[in-house]
Amino acid sequence: MVLQERKSAMTAIPTITSISQGHLNIWETCQRKYQYSFLEDLSLPEADLQLTEKLLLGSHFHLLMQQKELGLDVLPLANSDLNLQLWLSAFENQPPEMIDGDRLCEHRRTLEMSIERPVEMPVEMSTHHSQNHDRGQGHFVLTTIYDFLILGDRKAQILDWKTHQVAIAFDKLRHNWQTRLYLYVLAKTTSYKPEQLSMTYWFANTAESVIIDYSQVEQDQTEKKLQQILKAIAQAQNYPKLVIDSPDCKYCEFRDRCDRGNISISSSPSNIADIPEIIV
Repeated sequence: MVLQERKSAMTAIPTITSISQGHLNIWETCQRKYQYSFLEDLSLPEADLQLTEKLLLGSHFHLLMQQKELGLDVLPLANSDLNLQLWLSAFENQPPEMIDGDRLCEHRRTLEMSIERPVEMPVEMSTHHSQNHDRGQGHFVLTTIYDFLILGDRKAQILDWKTHQVAIAFDKLRHNWQTRLYLYVLAKTTSYKPEQLSMTYWFANTAESVIIDYSQVEQDQTEKKLQQILKAIAQAQNYPKLVIDSPDCKYCEFRDRCDRGNISISSSPSNIADIPEIIV
């Protein structure tokens, strides 16, 4: 399989200032994959046609839910696929519990986070450095896009639609950067206290909900971890591969590029990010 480069090979390595949960999850999983995905902007769309079709179907369900909230006729889209019909029926018969308040679909929030750059680190050494050099800091914009957000009088609730075929463990959901970043940014950009926030994952295949509460302790822990990761990203010069036979390599689209053999396409892992994160 031939890797496709979405930008000219002569294009300089891009400066990344916007950071999403996708950046954070991939960085913690494999720094070499981070390099391929975001710095070299490589893709391998033909690696798994079946998985691509699943992602497209999940994207259609997100669009259906957005149209439903806007009061639009969703039957034409729902009738285009049996899965969409079943998922819509599941939502109508067994929706997640939702608080009262202002309702926002596909809602984007951003938060600027500054990190101190070591004095001994030359500006030109970092591929992620800020253009605002005189302040001696690097600047990142944390970016979140909420499937559905409800802002109530005393509480706020994030809802996320999942179309996974298999269940995702509670601890995996709680520790994934989607949960951690979405709650962190919401707490930072509103007047709600962390204890007033929660995130609900609703699984379309089972009509089950997983509710994750939040706290000030978790907010502080997330901020500390974000500072650590962003400093590491800002200072990175080498992006090491994972060790041979690492389980994270098994389904990676860059497996062959890292001399790990051909990608396994017989099945796909239970990855929380079934809808590709919009990277800006």
